[in-house]
Amino acid sequence: MNRTPQILSRALGTKFFYILLLATSVSLNSCDEASVVGLDVQPSTDLLNVKYIDTVSLITQTVKEDSLKTDESILDRESALLGKYIDPIFGTTSSSIYTGIKLSTTISTASFGTNPIIDSVVMTLVYDTAHYGKRERKMQTVEVYQLTENIPIDAIYFSNNTLSKSTLPLATQNFIPKPKDSVLVYSKKEKPQLRIRLDSNFGQTILNNQASGNLANNTAVQNFIKGFYITTENSILISPEDGNILHFNTSDAQTKVTVYYRNNAADSLKYDFALNGVARFINFKHDYAGTNMDPDLASQLTAATFSQNSTVFIQSLAGVKVKVKMPYIKRLNDSGAVAINKAELVIKVNTNSLYKLDSFATPKKIVLFGINDDGTTYQLPDAFEGENYYGSTYNATTKEYRFNIARYIQQVLSGEKNNNGIYMLASAGAVNANRVVIGGGAAGANQIKLNITYTKLH
Repeated sequence: MNRTPQILSRALGTKFFYILLLATSVSLNSCDEASVVGLDVQPSTDLLNVKYIDTVSLITQTVKEDSLKTDESILDRESALLGKYIDPIFGTTSSSIYTGIKLSTTISTASFGTNPIIDSVVMTLVYDTAHYGKRERKMQTVEVYQLTENIPIDAIYFSNNTLSKSTLPLATQNFIPKPKDSVLVYSKKEKPQLRIRLDSNFGQTILNNQASGNLANNTAVQNFIKGFYITTENSILISPEDGNILHFNTSDAQTKVTVYYRNNAADSLKYDFALNGVARFINFKHDYAGTNMDPDLASQLTAATFSQNSTVFIQSLAGVKVKVKMPYIKRLNDSGAVAINKAELVIKVNTNSLYKLDSFATPKKIVLFGINDDGTTYQLPDAFEGENYYGSTYNATTKEYRFNIARYIQQVLSGEKNNNGIYMLASAGAVNANRVVIGGGAAGANQIKLNITYTKLH
């Protein structure tokens, strides 16, 4: 009978068994530790070179945001913002709507009948039920102006663009926002909406032009009426926290202008002009020079040089963002090249009651952009790895945002990207009214941190 040859003596085999058991235990412990810091994919020979640092110098300052694209290419997927409020930290903000108009059905030379007489003209703006911003809703004054220049459907518009308008408004009306309350319109319950009564003379002018050719098609209408500027910027708000920014569904078929009229043959007639599917854009305004704002924010926005701060500020609606510099990050290469395993940026929200977290919405996400030499920006490479890897979402329990920017840091260290810093800003800032106060780079309880785990390469 063939037997397996005895390679080890019994005594030596016993010793080998205990050595193997000890080695296995050490190996398992090492794997557990590695999985915690994200190194379980590293070769075992690299583990002795693993380093961790959480003292990377970050210099932070609040700066003004650039304008944002806010035309129909954005608004067809999102609601449009209208309103004004006083933020005791960020000052006064307002959002206004520029919109075109179009026919709902073809108007013939006799559509309005013989001797049409106006009864009223009503602009309807349907509330978007997914509204954001301040929770407290107080009275505002909405004004509607007729535009004196067109809004081309193929043009690109940003949040700081404006168009010329009539001197006198077609409507000035006080209202208290009620984004969840249905309304009765001629005894019929309709979805929540803001109804603005326009000047009847405007409506009569429309009726008088049924045979003029000015209503023959959409091109003619848009040259005749052109569109509207809808704003609440002249609302008289007195106290901090007064006012609100509201969301309106400009893609809803019930967002429209209705002409109510009668003629020699009938009463209670109407015609709807559509405000959906037309060119439109949103304009944002911020007052950072008023008395209702945080002095620290005001100081950072007017600083002549870039400097360190313990508290920094982020605001949507093309408001403010945070610039972060990492002036000494390349020192990681001083003793030889390194491989970045993880670079976790931890951003802590300042929960001081002074900053009114209960009154003003916190961004659901923050986005990071790298800065090119010419000042333009690019998305960090880590953002393409998915949210589970990258992060970005606000954690309401821990009151913080976390990002993994390992690939970006690696590119800076390798020289693939210049070390120009990054911007932190509110995600979807063109369609959400929110803001947040966070810890800056200076030492303190809410200090922003960059925790890096890396491997030294020989």
